[in-house]
Amino acid sequence: MSTARRIRQGMVTAATAAFLLSGCSQIIKGGANIALGFAERHIVPPIIAMDDADMACASGNATTPLIMSTKAMGADPAKIGVLLYTSAGVCAENNALNAELRYMRAAKANQIEEAKDARIEQKRWAETAARRQYASYLLFAEHYEAKYKIKLGDQCPSMKTDLDKTVYLMGMVSGLQAVTNDINAGGAVNVPKDIAAIVERGMSCINNEQFWGAPNAIRAAIWTLLPGAGDGKPDPWQVMKESSAIGERGGVRLPHALYVIAAQATGDKDKIRDALRTYGRSIEEGKPVNENYRLVDAIARQMIQNASDRYWTENTGMRTPEDGYNHFWDESAADDSGLSLDNLLDDSADTSSAPATDGGSTAPEAKPAVEATPASDDAPVDTAPADTTAPSADTSSTGSTTESTVPATDDGMPASDTVPDTSNNADLAPDATQAPAN
Repeated sequence: MSTARRIRQGMVTAATAAFLLSGCSQIIKGGANIALGFAERHIVPPIIAMDDADMACASGNATTPLIMSTKAMGADPAKIGVLLYTSAGVCAENNALNAELRYMRAAKANQIEEAKDARIEQKRWAETAARRQYASYLLFAEHYEAKYKIKLGDQCPSMKTDLDKTVYLMGMVSGLQAVTNDINAGGAVNVPKDIAAIVERGMSCINNEQFWGAPNAIRAAIWTLLPGAGDGKPDPWQVMKESSAIGERGGVRLPHALYVIAAQATGDKDKIRDALRTYGRSIEEGKPVNENYRLVDAIARQMIQNASDRYWTENTGMRTPEDGYNHFWDESAADDSGLSLDNLLDDSADTSSAPATDGGSTAPEAKPAVEATPASDDAPVDTAPADTTAPSADTSSTGSTTESTVPATDDGMPASDTVPDTSNNADLAPDATQAPAN
């Protein structure tokens, strides 16, 4: 066989092998994209329509690695991946909250080691939540900027399907939550803080009425905390109340959750209670839930419950009781059974009875309530002897109200699922460029 012939045969063999290998790669890529497209059309909608947030977060933990593995096959799992990472972040946030509540109770009881251990656990779960939420945001940002040839926060993508718009909303919210949880984790994930300004501008790209008032509620929440963001804008608290009304009409109470979270971030007692009561009234009135987005409403319900549990635990040492959105521990309110809320929460009276008097009646012995709150993780605060009677939450002489609180973190960090206070971050000043309206 001549040398030239052998060369020709070698070239033919190499070309054939390259064609076959390339063909296999295209078959794998095509198959993965077909499977993802089927899931987007026939699996994602029923999941969003279910009302079990815990099941959704467990599903996110279990299936995110499976779905994201298709990226190595050349497929694009971005839209489903954003939703799954967001759901998985809910699990981590819930665990961080449970640890935070454990810290508060331990601090009140002056249990130093228990409080320090709870704080460590809280930071670990906050870091996990931040990683998942930041992964969701990055996946969303890379996909939308490449697909629509835009810069998030400066331009609006021309989204046509409701799924594309829903993923856009959830991706933006995940970015904002990632900033918050990274602050709670001590900056372990290094999430860029300018995401908050990007989200504020980007929320103008989706219809406020179609998405239950959530876009304007998100923007208003950022206005309350981002220095300069609210200049020349409407009153943010009024915007959030109006958005909550839109959410009730649309059957998804995500604006209620944003109102509660923003109020808790300010620490204003009246705003916190008004936000909780706004949600509580919507429950009492039996406002219907949008059947196509019940999962979003369930996640919002869990966000509100988490914020309420934090508020109640700070002040009473226990989670939100039944009807705890409408009536609070320092208010005189009798439930339907005739039991007073004050009596249920009055732990300053000893439950043991004194010896019976001649008339046969018994009288409980009153004891002072002593509350201890450590100033940091390292050392407790010495408790001073209490007065003969436990102090009231209201101080009538000054006209102000004092409530016992426990610092959420070692260095004044915001609560685990609140929008962060970014007043000291110069890089968070919003860009003057506004995103074009739809």
